[in-house]
Amino acid sequence: MALACPQCAVDMQEVKAAATTGYLLALDQCPHCGGIWTDRWEVYPLSAAAVDRLDPVDTAALQAPQPVAVPAPLECPRCRARMREFTDPTLPPDAHIERCLNCEGMWFNRGELRRFKHLGAPPARCIGEAELDRLVQTASGRPAVPTVHHLDDAMRAAPANPSDDVRAELTAATVWLVVRTVLRLLLHI
Repeated sequence: MALACPQCAVDMQEVKAAATTGYLLALDQCPHCGGIWTDRWEVYPLSAAAVDRLDPVDTAALQAPQPVAVPAPLECPRCRARMREFTDPTLPPDAHIERCLNCEGMWFNRGELRRFKHLGAPPARCIGEAELDRLVQTASGRPAVPTVHHLDDAMRAAPANPSDDVRAELTAATVWLVVRTVLRLLLHI
């Protein structure tokens, strides 16, 4: 059964695309709007040449007037869950990619898959300690934890007095072991 396009509600067509691993991937593409649906993890092994073949530049569509669409939450074509905007620090800020949090599929409007594969993966670069801490804080939503930069620092002995969190966890584990032991004795398990 064909998946319905989250944008147009038209049945999408299965298209084959070459992966960098040598396999073929089965993706779903809308014949009307040109959007592409990738299931979980399918987007990463896609080759740039396959993306160029799937997502060509349509000059006629670029020159034609288009109605302004009010952005509305899209529905996942696979599991019908509400999709959310996919953000990543390596992507351009104006990239508009939707991701299903349930099945982890991704929806790319026409042209977005090309941008993702060509612009979304910048060459590797070294980042400083301040930027690393900022990224960790941004990703987690809470203050950054110290980062170990040398293995010797990580292998040094822990402080003599454990924090209250560790102490509370040890107390809870001990209570659970006692309760479990008593239940085993009473129930002869």
